Amino acid sequence: MITFSQEIIRKGVHLSSLIIPLFLYLYDKTITLYILIPATIIFLTIDILRINNSNIRNIYNIFFKSITRSAENQSLTGASYIFISSSLIILLFPKFIAIPCLVIMSTSDSLAAIIGRSWGTIPINGKTLEGSIAFFLSSIVIVLISSELNISIAIFSVLIATIVELYSPLNDNLSVPISFALAYTLADTAKFLVMGL
Repeated sequence: MITFSQEIIRKGVHLSSLIIPLFLYLYDKTITLYILIPATIIFLTIDILRINNSNIRNIYNIFFKSITRSAENQSLTGASYIFISSSLIILLFPKFIAIPCLVIMSTSDSLAAIIGRSWGTIPINGKTLEGSIAFFLSSIVIVLISSELNISIAIFSVLIATIVELYSPLNDNLSVPISFALAYTLADTAKFLVMGL
């Protein structure tokens, strides 16, 4: 397990992924994907090479070993999942869903880890209740700021994402944004179907 100070550095790196939704906010989906998809392919290739090639792994370890979790030594890093999920979310969902979705992935996940490790006392599935509350509340703030979202549907989607973050066996950089985006899309579609009856 990495130390708390290493966790802070790791989450600082994690927060740098906010550049992706910021870029998407400033530009359109096409321009964002023209940059993001090649970057994802390059990063994923390097990560796979790191797993399978000791020379590349040694270079990687010089810079990132202290903030790499032991489970990532023989699997993709959280950063690879950030690139994969960002590409999928931007490709498959409209901007008004993709932007808050990716901000939640970057910000709420980081706060959950920091609060959970600092003040967490009630363990749940290898995480803490306090961390999950931090995830939920910070995500609520994010969706309240997102003016185009239907607030009740967004809060429902945050609840789904919080549960997924706590219980999903998949990497949360992938499962959290996808669960939020799918929950919002399905609930929004259901609302229109019910209203049309």
